[in-house]
Amino acid sequence: MKKSTFVTLLLLGFQPLWSQVIDVHLHSYIDNEYYGGHSLNGVASPKTAELHLKETIDQMNKNNIKFAVVSGSIGSVQKYVKADPRFIAGYVDDVKLIPVTEFEQLIQDGKIKVFGEVSGVYYGRTLNDTIYAPYLKICEKYDIPVAYHTGGGPPETPFHGFPKFRLSLGDPLLIEDVLIRYPKLRVYLMHGGENFFENSVRMMKVYTHLYIDLGVLLWVDPFINEYAIRLLKLAKQANVLDRVMFGTDQIVWTGAISKSIEFLNAQPFLTEQEKRMILYDNAKVFLKIK
Repeated sequence: MKKSTFVTLLLLGFQPLWSQVIDVHLHSYIDNEYYGGHSLNGVASPKTAELHLKETIDQMNKNNIKFAVVSGSIGSVQKYVKADPRFIAGYVDDVKLIPVTEFEQLIQDGKIKVFGEVSGVYYGRTLNDTIYAPYLKICEKYDIPVAYHTGGGPPETPFHGFPKFRLSLGDPLLIEDVLIRYPKLRVYLMHGGENFFENSVRMMKVYTHLYIDLGVLLWVDPFINEYAIRLLKLAKQANVLDRVMFGTDQIVWTGAISKSIEFLNAQPFLTEQEKRMILYDNAKVFLKIK
């Protein structure tokens, strides 16, 4: 393709193949679940759940996001999936999970395609807890990926609705038995382990089917950004960048999507090919997107 032709196509809105993105970590809401309307470190949040959906889709259009795993309550996820077919339906657990039979039926009906975000850390448990065993067995049976929260949480988490939260439970080493017990289970560690990122990379060297996403490491604040840089450099040194996936955990701050892509693209130690792997290729393989 001639350079002049390529420039013309860009002006017409054409997106080159290498700019395609898959975001494996978004969230959905309905009105009575939504708590946005305030900014976080300069990233604005829409005031309503309806605006959150609209602005999330706007961000996906802006950044050429072809697919996005979205998790939340069953009702909120179905709302987002109905609004845009690029959303891949996830399911967030709570203190109590939906009945196992209902979980399996929703999988059979195509209404749950990813089990996660599994956020047991907030409820005083890990993925290795017996409460998850029947759900993981079903996920392995139907080849459903599991997205598991690792690392920490917001400031004062135990004092704001999650009294059983413990930072120590976010260590990915605590779920090693799950990887052994369910060898065919597709698992990715959300936030890449955050402060436990070295343990995540070490596990990836041993368990070659284990993936991670970058989540809030890419945008939430400069302190957390440092974990992203150190994680990516270590993953590159360990030759496991081909299992690092792009995810934003936009929560209620939809602008986190653009900010995350800008941060990743600004890292000088990553080649263009490596950025492409993280932004698109790795997730395409993990999610088995044809």
